[in-house]
Amino acid sequence: MIARITTVIFLLIPILILFYLMTYIVREGEQAVITQFGKPVAFVNEPGLNFRIPLIQSVQSLEKRILPWDGNPENMQTRDKKRIFVDSWARWRIADLETFYTNLRTEVRGQKILDDIVDSAVRDVIARHNLIDLVRTTNDKLVYESEELQRTAAQRDVVNAGRDEIESNILRVARQNLRQEYGIDLVSVHVKRVNYDEKVRRTVYERMRSERERVARLFESEAEEERNRIKGTTQKELDSIEGMMAQQSEEIRGRADAEVIRMTAETYGRNPEFYEFLRRLDVFKNSLKKDTNLILSTDNDLLRLLKTTGPVLPRKPSELVPPKMETTPEEADSARD
Repeated sequence: MIARITTVIFLLIPILILFYLMTYIVREGEQAVITQFGKPVAFVNEPGLNFRIPLIQSVQSLEKRILPWDGNPENMQTRDKKRIFVDSWARWRIADLETFYTNLRTEVRGQKILDDIVDSAVRDVIARHNLIDLVRTTNDKLVYESEELQRTAAQRDVVNAGRDEIESNILRVARQNLRQEYGIDLVSVHVKRVNYDEKVRRTVYERMRSERERVARLFESEAEEERNRIKGTTQKELDSIEGMMAQQSEEIRGRADAEVIRMTAETYGRNPEFYEFLRRLDVFKNSLKKDTNLILSTDNDLLRLLKTTGPVLPRKPSELVPPKMETTPEEADSARD
């Protein structure tokens, strides 16, 4: 029994090794080329288990899925004489396995072919368009931060094609005879980045900076104008309030003076003698200054007022005798002057 099992095992091992060498598997998303002594003899596009002649035929797998291509930034010139760097990318796949393997054999060589074809197409199409077409897609109205920027933008170029149309033209130009010659299907081409040349970039930055400074100065002048307007309005209102206050003050003062005059006249009308006496006291009060000598007669009202502790009735105005005053030489000289 053990001998039989051993015999079966020794028979199965070569059979399994031979089966392994005769078969190969094409995975999902792959396609294979069967070569015999370096020459392609079969092309397999469908996944599954397949057979080959062991030790004579070999299998080379290639991608069936979409592959990426990323180019290097290239310096080129637009129609309006602008020097720019354009960085583009694309997606491609092996559409005709037999043609691709016959002419290129590997995916690396396919990438190199696309380097030349896509870069040439990008350069050719961009040379026929202005820079504004590569930067923008439509002529839709943009929203600007200020009216000054909007007025400046109104003088800029108008989009005639747009980036989408440029990318479509690049794809159309690059696809020409690409499938027939190399078996490659170019799925899409896009512009990843657009940059100015270093010298032009500095110039653009300076222009942007000067434009922003001009807008800043415009804002400052508008702010200064608004400040002056507000200040003028405030000063005008303040002057109006002060004028109204001065007018009301004069009116109140005038009414108070009129009331004083009325009350004085009313008081004078009630007792003219007493009012005249008070007037004389005011005269005496203003006359009695420092270093002033008075000569009073015995019947003088002021002397009577100073000597009497009780109430003193004033005389009639005709009976009042003003005192004689002695003045110093200096006061006499100033009086004559």
